[in-house]
Amino acid sequence: MKTFKTVIGSVPIRCDVNTMGDDFCVLLYGGDIPHIGSTALSVPRPSLTGQGISATTSILNCIGHKDDVLAKLFAEKIAAKTNHITVCVCGIHVDELSSEYIQILYEGCCQLLEEILLSI
Repeated sequence: MKTFKTVIGSVPIRCDVNTMGDDFCVLLYGGDIPHIGSTALSVPRPSLTGQGISATTSILNCIGHKDDVLAKLFAEKIAAKTNHITVCVCGIHVDELSSEYIQILYEGCCQLLEEILLSI
């Protein structure tokens, strides 16, 4: 298992990347109350453009949670990069977030994802 940590603003974020055989199980969580909010399963496939690898993704979302955006992003990017099935379970909760801060968290998580993609 590889663990990646960052702090975005004042919000701690952690991402554990576990291998299961050739596949990946990714746990992305943090904030005030880490939890299971959404799960994304990405299966790699040839890109519809005919160039490279992409992924088809299925989402399970807990009611009222919006963690699916990051779960899908992480699962798809890792599946496409590695050409292996990837599951991402995501749960980041911070009380009373503004839309501007949500964007800051998203951008910070994108930077964390880039770090992860360089290491796998």
